[in-house]
Amino acid sequence: MTLDSRLPDLLRSALVSKNDPAFLDLLSESLPGRPGDLTRKNVLSSLRVYLRWAEGEGRAVLNAGPADAQAYLTHLLIKHDGAPSSVHNHLTRVRTLYRVLMNAGAHPGPNPYLGLKLPTNRPEEHRDFYAPAEVERLLFHAGEEGRALVALGAYGGLTGPETVRLRWEDFGPETGRLTVATRDLALDPLTHAALRTYGRTQGVGDLFGGTGRLFSFINDHQLRAALYALCRTANVNYRGWRALRNHAGLRLLRLTGDPQQVADALGLGTLKATEPWLKVGLTKS
Repeated sequence: MTLDSRLPDLLRSALVSKNDPAFLDLLSESLPGRPGDLTRKNVLSSLRVYLRWAEGEGRAVLNAGPADAQAYLTHLLIKHDGAPSSVHNHLTRVRTLYRVLMNAGAHPGPNPYLGLKLPTNRPEEHRDFYAPAEVERLLFHAGEEGRALVALGAYGGLTGPETVRLRWEDFGPETGRLTVATRDLALDPLTHAALRTYGRTQGVGDLFGGTGRLFSFINDHQLRAALYALCRTANVNYRGWRALRNHAGLRLLRLTGDPQQVADALGLGTLKATEPWLKVGLTKS
C-alpha cells in the first residue's frame, strides 16, 4: 500500500491523537510556499489556529461542511473584530487546506469554505463604519445593556477594552460625564440616558451612583460576541466594535469640523489617526 493510499487514514489517526504537527507534516508537500519561508509560516500558523478551534469545538475536520465553515467565519469575525484582511487571510488558507484534503481523498467535498459571504475588504486603511440607520436599528433591537454598549461605542467612541474596564464610579448620572482613562467626557444626551436607564436595572440611581464593574464582560472577546449577537438580531452586517468607534469619530468630525477635537475625545495620540475619517467624511452618511 502506497503512502498516497494510506494518507487519509494517517491524517485521521493524527487528528484522533490530537497530533496537529504530524497532521500538517503529512500535507507539507502540498501546502503553499517552501519550508521555512514566510508564506509557509503564515499558512501553518493559520492552520494550527483552525485545528485548535476545531478540536475545541468538537468539529470533524475531515468531514467539515458549510455549517462548520460558517461557524469558523463567525469565530474569526469576533476574534479579529471584523477586520477584513485578517478574516480573508485566515479563510483563504483554510480553503486551501480543504483543496489539498480533497485532492488527497481525505475530504469528500465539496470545499466547505467556498461560497462564504466574507466581509468587504474596503480601502481607507480598512476602516469600516456602521451607517447611522444601522446604529439606529441596533439601538432599537437592544435591551438596556445593549443600548448602553452601542451608545458608548457609536457615540462615545470608546474602544472595546475601555468599555470592558468601565466602572460605575467612572459615571456621573447627574452630571452626564464619564471618566475614561485620562479623558473626562461630556456624554451626549442619548448615551447619558442609555447609561442611566441601564443603571436603574442594576440598582444604580442618580443620587448615590454605584460601584463595581459597569458590565459583566470579562474581556474584549465577550464584548464583541455580544455585539455580534445583537447585529444578528437587528439584521445588521457585523463589522466589529471598531466600526462603532469609527462611526463616533466620523459623526464628531462632521459635527465639529475639528480633527483635534475628535482626537482628544477619542483619546487618539496623533491627528494622523483621523485621516481616514477626513477622507470619507464627504461621502459617508
